Amino acid sequence: MNLRFSGGANEVGASSTPIEIEGTRLLVDAGIRMGSDQDPQLPDFPDFDKTGMPDAVLLTHAHTDHTGALPVLHNMLSVDVKIYCTPATKAITKVLLEDSANRMEREEQEEGKTPQYTLADVTEVLDRMETEMAWLEPVPICGDVTATWIPAGHILGAAMIHIQGKHESILITGDVSVTKQLTIPSLDLPSWCKPDVMVMESTYGNRRHEVSRKQEAKRLADDVAKVIAKGRKVLIPAFSVGRSQEVILILKDAMERKQIPEFPVYVDGMVRKVNDIYSDHANELQRPLRRKAEHGESLFYSDVIKKVESPDARENILAGEPCCLVASSGMLNGGISNYYASKLVSCRENLIAITGYQAEGTPGRALYDLRKQKDPENRVWFLGDKRFDVKCQVERYRLSAHADSKELLDLVEKVQPRKLFLVHGDAVARGELFKSVRKACPAVDVILPENGKVYRIEKSIGIARGRRHTMERVLSEVHAHLLKIEKKGAFQVRELVEFWFGREAITEVVVRIFKWWLSLDKKFFEPDGSSNLFRLR
Repeated sequence: MNLRFSGGANEVGASSTPIEIEGTRLLVDAGIRMGSDQDPQLPDFPDFDKTGMPDAVLLTHAHTDHTGALPVLHNMLSVDVKIYCTPATKAITKVLLEDSANRMEREEQEEGKTPQYTLADVTEVLDRMETEMAWLEPVPICGDVTATWIPAGHILGAAMIHIQGKHESILITGDVSVTKQLTIPSLDLPSWCKPDVMVMESTYGNRRHEVSRKQEAKRLADDVAKVIAKGRKVLIPAFSVGRSQEVILILKDAMERKQIPEFPVYVDGMVRKVNDIYSDHANELQRPLRRKAEHGESLFYSDVIKKVESPDARENILAGEPCCLVASSGMLNGGISNYYASKLVSCRENLIAITGYQAEGTPGRALYDLRKQKDPENRVWFLGDKRFDVKCQVERYRLSAHADSKELLDLVEKVQPRKLFLVHGDAVARGELFKSVRKACPAVDVILPENGKVYRIEKSIGIARGRRHTMERVLSEVHAHLLKIEKKGAFQVRELVEFWFGREAITEVVVRIFKWWLSLDKKFFEPDGSSNLFRLR
């Protein structure tokens, strides 16, 4: 197996991983770098004329740092190359890419910038997408290679992708969350998922979530209510996908439970379209939302939570009664949120509530960093060529949809891959997680990959190395080997066979014989609640 990281290895953004597994070439994700000062924004895609065209493109989820380069990639691919993703990922990607194409068209008309792609390219990308799949069901990709989409708990439609060849396998986590959100269930890793190689995000690899999501949600709702009670306004610039839906439900839930008084909440920007997609895929949401959908209730709106229906309404909202605005984009680098921010920053009692990651070079990061500036005269914020004196409150609320360092470590301990590649994190986060994994899982070979490098992973070879032994000798050697490499947990019979013979030599007959041996000789292994699971004695 060969891995090459075209982007997203030693950085957050531009996730794109070419994989060659048993003669099949795959590309997982095609994202862009998100900061406005990031150049180049695109991954360094391989020269397909030299490396060979990918047989398929697989997507973990719809966020732009994983899908934003798809229209550019599309123009490099053969017409028969398909893009595989979940239905929700396709629906959300459509909204995000069409928005980007429209923005590029405006920039071309107003500034003469050459667009990277057009709406026609977006349409053709969507036509390539194959979404006829079910969670946890293998999808044939090419030859003996299958891919299985496993719920990742990050946003609607987000998946870890388990790629299985005849003799080797790899798990690409994408972005994962093991904390239950109001909108979607958390990560759901099946017990059979034991890949040779794992490529895992490390965004929060060096830190724990300081407080629980429930506590932060309560703090956000309480703070918003306090500002409204003083007759002022709150802006929550939030990512259109995932974070905005969580924020709206936090406020809606708090009002319905009488934790805070009712007040007007206005939803503006791309958030409105994404809310509709979440509603259309209610069967994948948390049970309370599914029940509301079944009864025909609105998931996000109410008598006090409403869409901004037209541009003219914005001035009336800003001039009107105290209210809260939930608007895209989350980093204030486009969308309607920066317009609202420019109108609200000058009032001392207004609040701008930051709820998500702010990339270096974005207006959101610049605004947040002004909190450190003690001298009011120096609290100056720039949007393009316009400057604003910032007097309002700026607070951060930690509602991350990423697993923290302990949760990531727990995931590695559960999967126990032979090789682990840590990606999608800054140098400190990856470095700290690297040390934690090496200490907790000495049997796992941890690698900090770099963009542009190719990594070759040899197929696993069993400890038998062609030797033949009695049943007792085989079981004792496998037992001793597992103790030596400090493998933990319960093992499927097939896994134990693989440790002895290596994956290439496994047959169903051998698995049945090994299972029979385990039932006869119980000195080394004991059943673990299932006829197919065994634990070290």
